[in-house]
Amino acid sequence: MAAPKKQPAKAKAKVGRPLEYTKEMGDYICELVSSTGHGLLKLTQLYPELPDKVTINRWRHRLPDFRTQYAQAKIEQADLLAEECLEIADDDSRDIKVNPETGDEYLNTEFVARARLRIDTRKWLAAKLLPKQYGKAAEEPEKQKGDGESVLERILDRLID
Repeated sequence: MAAPKKQPAKAKAKVGRPLEYTKEMGDYICELVSSTGHGLLKLTQLYPELPDKVTINRWRHRLPDFRTQYAQAKIEQADLLAEECLEIADDDSRDIKVNPETGDEYLNTEFVARARLRIDTRKWLAAKLLPKQYGKAAEEPEKQKGDGESVLERILDRLID
């Protein structure tokens, strides 16, 4: 009687988070970053298929192509955060509450305060990610080097004279 044929050893399924960089994983990470307002820690909690935050940061520091791609994703995220500010500011659906006993309407100060906090947080993050576009420099008129006079002031002076 012939000995039964040995079955090829089954490849063990990988368990845990990936440690080796692949272009596909880098693309996926950057797509998530650019399409959500979440940071890496939150993303790695929401998406268990992602490597942990330390691994992603290691890739950013060691891989120039991924660093560039990730930086672009963060720029896109800053624009997304700015758009979210508009959506939050425009949402007045819970600004007014009704007292169930009297039917009187009153301002829902808790919701308004929370909306303000959400906007301020997104503004701060956008300003940190894109300071030239969303930071204090974007709010202040450009100063001329040397004399401290703004470009706008010089143009107005020319128009008045």
